[in-house]
Amino acid sequence: MQRKRCILGFIFLAVSSTACYASGDFGCDPPRGNLFFRTYQNCNSVPFLSPSNDSRLNLELLLIDAGKLTGTLNTTPPEYPMGRDFLLVPFDFDDWQPNTPGASTTKNADGVNNSADSNDYAQGEGSRCNSSDQGMGAFRDAVNAATGLPKEETTILIAARGALLTNCDVAHPPDWKAPEGIHSAVGRDFVTYIMGANAFYAGDFAGAEKEFTSLKNSANPWLKETAQYMVARTFLNSAPRGAFGDWGQLDLTKVDKGDLKGAEDAFNAYLHDYPQGIYAVSARGLLRRVYWLGNDRTQLAAAFDRAFANSQKGANNVTLLELVQEADAKLLDSVTVDQIQSPQFLAILDLMNMRSGDEAAPGATSRSSFTLAQLEAQKDRFAKNPALYNYLLAVFHVYIDDKPDQALSLLPSLPPAPLNYFALSQQTLRVLAMDQSKQFDAERAQLLAMLPLAKMPLENEQLQLQLARLEVQTAHVERIFAPASPIQDKAIRTIVVQYIASAEILRQRIKDPKENANVAAAALYSLLYKELTGGKYQAFQTDLVLVPKLPSDSVVPFIAPGKSEGYQCPSLREVAATLQRDDSDAKSLNCIGELVRLNGVQDGQDFVPVAGDLGGSDSMFPVTNYSRLDSYIKVIAETQAAADARAYALYRAVNCFGPSGYNGCGKQNIPASRRKQWFETLHKEYAASTWAKASKYYW
Repeated sequence: MQRKRCILGFIFLAVSSTACYASGDFGCDPPRGNLFFRTYQNCNSVPFLSPSNDSRLNLELLLIDAGKLTGTLNTTPPEYPMGRDFLLVPFDFDDWQPNTPGASTTKNADGVNNSADSNDYAQGEGSRCNSSDQGMGAFRDAVNAATGLPKEETTILIAARGALLTNCDVAHPPDWKAPEGIHSAVGRDFVTYIMGANAFYAGDFAGAEKEFTSLKNSANPWLKETAQYMVARTFLNSAPRGAFGDWGQLDLTKVDKGDLKGAEDAFNAYLHDYPQGIYAVSARGLLRRVYWLGNDRTQLAAAFDRAFANSQKGANNVTLLELVQEADAKLLDSVTVDQIQSPQFLAILDLMNMRSGDEAAPGATSRSSFTLAQLEAQKDRFAKNPALYNYLLAVFHVYIDDKPDQALSLLPSLPPAPLNYFALSQQTLRVLAMDQSKQFDAERAQLLAMLPLAKMPLENEQLQLQLARLEVQTAHVERIFAPASPIQDKAIRTIVVQYIASAEILRQRIKDPKENANVAAAALYSLLYKELTGGKYQAFQTDLVLVPKLPSDSVVPFIAPGKSEGYQCPSLREVAATLQRDDSDAKSLNCIGELVRLNGVQDGQDFVPVAGDLGGSDSMFPVTNYSRLDSYIKVIAETQAAADARAYALYRAVNCFGPSGYNGCGKQNIPASRRKQWFETLHKEYAASTWAKASKYYW
């Protein structure tokens, strides 16, 4: 979430929500090559317990380790243009889902299996009418199974119950009359139940409660149990009637406390009488709604704790993923640490509280106001999970007060067994603390030792990224591409060749037949582009021999024969040869601009990652930050340049700002007065040129 009280999406969850999930409204840029974020990052999630993660991600990681959530995570990243490979870690959690078991099914208000209905009621987004259609089936089964009910009465009762379907959600429901021809005692009880259901679906909750209550001593087991459950549901639906505003917003302060207490007592009475009853699962879920409507966060937290603890198949009225969503929307958005006892929920809240404020600029954050004293005050509540408590203390020392040595003293050494997500979290925090304290040799040894133990989805990719960052940071880029290197992730290797690798390393990647084709293609483009735009003209001509017979689309323009339409250019080999002799040749400078104008800039050569991210450090082959406007300005300044070349440079320089007035050719901020001067020079000195005739405006 972007604030502590608005929890956003989770990678394993693709459930829409009415809460403030901004990640669903905005797309994500490609993930950043980093693991350490102090602020909330919905687009840069990591598979360890981190303050930057969405609360649902952290909760689900704990549930996976507890064996509550099963299934193999989908580790296929979303498709991006130009066939590029992007990092698997970090990730945008909205693009990720697990293969989870099917939704749990539970009896709805009238006894029909319908998990969606139960979920609606538990989360408080449903209408009382959701169960009307499905309840018909349960009623039919109960009538057909009733002892002592004449067959002719069965037909009448089923028809009467079916007639209720048209009444639900009608502003002024039609009058309903009790069916005639019912004389048996059990038949009359079924009529009473229908009368209660009619009142319930019509919104007459007082009438519904009266009819259902009158069945508490019914001889029919289904009627007795169902009516008791429906008394509770009636109170629950009545409680918030006056709490909704004109736009449907719910004001919890206006919920009827008497009805809410009636619902709580009735659900508890039902569960006391029928602990394994038809509606027991639903009743426990609806009690969470009671606590939520009553703003009783302590009981709500305890109810969620019980629900997660008993989350085996069929024990809840929602799937586990839906339960996570419900807990996030109904509990974690407003609960405080003093209202809960659960170590699991305390850990989630503490991680949220340890987030820094939003970044004003890269690397600039306002640290969390959460204090060590606040965390230490919770120690007793973690008595059954001291490892989790020590982890939170270590997180505090790494993310808030920058005391990595204290963090290391709290964390265990690497275990010999495969890493679950909590163990990965502990060992990742050791890595981050080592990095923070510049213990780089120890950090590298730790990462190399962790890699064979990384068996869970996304763990290996995370470790590869951190190891690549470390190798770059310690000036050992060549280790990334060594034959035995554990860094084989294509996206990581591509970032290194795009932004960091020296010309020699790029040539090695291009020539290595074992290198991934996408990585080799990115290396070739980066090499040729940097050489041509960076003034290394002889090297460019020499390295053209590295272009394969079937080059990638991005490389083709470097070997094209030239352009004969519009502004005529020779091949780029000839352009480079000319510039090698005269680096101010106007036509050749324009032709490099044409390469960019016609083909764009590929493989990130017009972008540099944020400092600290993989690719954001000093490059061994510096990016020139080439802008074609620079070429045009250089030609314009050369007053003795060939007329056609200078006229074209003026024409293109003016058009860099059309039609928006913003520079589409680079990052330079050129005032309108200077752009006007270019326009006037073009029309004054080169009025007869094709380019002056084509230039009608300046912006």
